[in-house]
Amino acid sequence: MHARRKKTIFQLPRRHLVWARTLFVLLLGFYVYVLLRVRPELLYQQSPGLLVLDTSFLATFLDQPGGAVECAWALASPLFAVGWLGALVITLFAGVVCLATRGLLAAMSPGAGSSLAFVPLLPVAMLLGQYHCPVRLCAGLCVVLALTGVYAGFGDRHLTARAMALGILSALTYWATAGLYVVFALLCGIFEWRIYRRRAWGVAWVACAVIVPMGVGAWFCVLSVEEAYRGLPLPRERYWLAAPSFPLLVWAIRLGLLLFFPIAALAATWRGRSAGSSGFSAKAFSPTAGSDNAIEAAGRPSGGLRLAVALAGLIALSIAADMLLFDVGKKDSLLVAFSAEREQWSEVLRHARRLASSDPRTVFQVNRALYHRGELLERMFEYPQASDSAARLTLQFENVTATARRAPLESSDLLFELGRINESQHMAYEALEMFGAWPRTLQRLVWLHAIKGEPDAARKFLAVLEQGVFHRDWARQFLRLLDADPTLAAVPEVARRRALMVERDFTGTLDTETMLLHLLDRNPQNRMAFEYLMAYYLLTRQIDRVAANLSRFDDFGQAGLPRHCEEAILIYSSLGGTVRIDLKGRQIRPETHRRGLAFAQAASRFQGNSSAAFAALYPEFGDTYFFFFLFGCNDPRLFAARPSR
Repeated sequence: MHARRKKTIFQLPRRHLVWARTLFVLLLGFYVYVLLRVRPELLYQQSPGLLVLDTSFLATFLDQPGGAVECAWALASPLFAVGWLGALVITLFAGVVCLATRGLLAAMSPGAGSSLAFVPLLPVAMLLGQYHCPVRLCAGLCVVLALTGVYAGFGDRHLTARAMALGILSALTYWATAGLYVVFALLCGIFEWRIYRRRAWGVAWVACAVIVPMGVGAWFCVLSVEEAYRGLPLPRERYWLAAPSFPLLVWAIRLGLLLFFPIAALAATWRGRSAGSSGFSAKAFSPTAGSDNAIEAAGRPSGGLRLAVALAGLIALSIAADMLLFDVGKKDSLLVAFSAEREQWSEVLRHARRLASSDPRTVFQVNRALYHRGELLERMFEYPQASDSAARLTLQFENVTATARRAPLESSDLLFELGRINESQHMAYEALEMFGAWPRTLQRLVWLHAIKGEPDAARKFLAVLEQGVFHRDWARQFLRLLDADPTLAAVPEVARRRALMVERDFTGTLDTETMLLHLLDRNPQNRMAFEYLMAYYLLTRQIDRVAANLSRFDDFGQAGLPRHCEEAILIYSSLGGTVRIDLKGRQIRPETHRRGLAFAQAASRFQGNSSAAFAALYPEFGDTYFFFFLFGCNDPRLFAARPSR
């Protein structure tokens, strides 16, 4: 007997040590995956929150069901801005879920859960690969699994104690996690039914999965059904880059993760029955219960072999899932937005080339990057463009409401650069209302009010930024500038914008052409307005207006003409245009003449067959305005999707 006790004492720590070492290796690989493959700063790009360590700020999350999980998200998400720190946060959440899973399954059956506890890492990694941040979900699952363990600790106590536990733990779980209470109720029901054979209590817990959210959430808290079950369905994302590309796939992964816990609990109890027990009792599953056979089995070499096989299988599944399901397109779209926000224009173009889609908001950033590199009118048609969408240039959709709904942040950025300060402010306030107090939006509003000579309004937004841990220094530096001179006359950025901004609002329909002409009337040396105007004429194939505005290049002292303007002039001349072209001593480059002649000869062989012509000419001439002017598009996917050509 003494030898048996001594053996158990030496084997029990070793069993835990082997499992902990395995978990550490898995979490290390998980951390590297998140840091290098997913890149947490891209998750921050989807939801750039302001980290405020203030009790009044945090208290706003705690007055509704699920507020504790939202509070955890509010504290954790700003940390993603620092890549290594964000990866560490996500890894810690995933590790706690694994630990809690092992504890739960061990409560269901001694010795169970060693291998199954690692399984949640796979769906969490898959969600990250879809750029759906699982912090809310993991935080909620940690609460659910912990409180399920608390309920399991009540054992076979008196009916009154169990009833009190049901009420108190239900209230705590629903308040903390909202819809994830359903998982908690199912786990407690399985525990009662499978462990203690109390079928009535099992049915009661399953019924609570419906009664508590509907009763407490929908009736007592006056929430909609969707809000009452918040945390179970996919959260509605209002920012276009935060919405998953494949919502059904993301929902299936989330559902698989949530269903794993009740299924694993059932598997653990079946394992216990197959081990030879004809029934379950509190004594069998108390912390001091022997079950030496289970412990000994876990410490044998065969147990270690099973753990190694399970580990290898999990790693193989993870690699396969990443190869098949990782959303490369979403990552590249986020990288484009991430680089544009930091004015890394070469990176914008590099990432955009890998994109399989041509979303107007991404092409808009490409055109913006080309302008800032001085290449808009030189290389514009190397990237997907279409003649029927000015939104690819200025993000002006069918009306102001549509623009505010689809891209208020990006629209505000462009309007700010062009000098449309009032319109930029309008879009910034739309973004503030739609997405909340994002640091980028607050900083934009500070600049806008400062440029307009409204320092008091700027100070209000600076006061909010000053509460943020990561934005406090920026806010205080700006406040010092305002204290020194409320007009900020000596700040170069303010002076540049004031020189560009229009002094009166335009009355009427502010379409792209009118907006840009209005800016040039205010300041003829507004280079961005001029180049965007010429790009607009090229996109809309108004080559007569390109020819009519060539003289404006003199305002910028530009000796030569950009390539696409040269190509437009050659097309206009070949069509017998009536506007007299005065190049002011400039010459069209011989290379442009040669490519124009080669294109005309090649295109003449495909009279009446536009599809064949597009396919044949695209490889050699797809980056020219000759090609774009003929087809009205230089993107094979957009061309194929058009009903008539």
